[in-house]
Amino acid sequence: MMQYPPDSEIEIILPDKEIISFEDYRTYIDSALEMIRSFSIKHGWESYTKDAFINKLMVYDDKKEFDQQLLKLVEADPGIELPETYCAALENKILVIVTPEIYSRVFPEGIEENSYVKLITHEIAHRLHIRIIEGLEDHMGPIWFYEGFAIYVADQFSNSELQLSRDQIIEIMNYPGRGNYQNYGHIFRLFAEKMPLLELIMMAKEEHFNERLIPLVGE
Repeated sequence: MMQYPPDSEIEIILPDKEIISFEDYRTYIDSALEMIRSFSIKHGWESYTKDAFINKLMVYDDKKEFDQQLLKLVEADPGIELPETYCAALENKILVIVTPEIYSRVFPEGIEENSYVKLITHEIAHRLHIRIIEGLEDHMGPIWFYEGFAIYVADQFSNSELQLSRDQIIEIMNYPGRGNYQNYGHIFRLFAEKMPLLELIMMAKEEHFNERLIPLVGE
């Protein structure tokens, strides 16, 4: 692994054969942080961006090595088999991520303009969400909501022409497992247009959160 000079604000560790430079990865991070700052300023949450989100970046050109590092980082069972589409995670200010080439291969539906920067932004957005709710991770809401929030912040799938029926939306909201991220983005944007964002975020901890939102879904 190659390591960024120690005087850097963020330690960057790349695989030995990675062709993208340290400076390019630093640009990715800076662009993602700027997206987070701009979003936060827009919503009056600038104070939540004062503390650093990332102090170390670890890039992997082998998906299995990435999976092993991610499980180690979150102190999970190393025998867990992660979905092929898991490509990044930010824990304890350490961002682990696959290379852009791997991301493009395993998650082609996520490829759009600046998609790699948006992937990083998505992971930082989860940390921003936790700061907004004062560290109470169990108040982040159902999967569709907290992933939808990160998708919304990162502007992923914003040009999607996806259409979902009322029944499909309700089914997706109530499904307890992980599903399609494009669906999550579509549903989150639907509610973000109907309610103040902070109100949505604070409601998400409620046991009957989905039930409260369903009347807002059109026919």
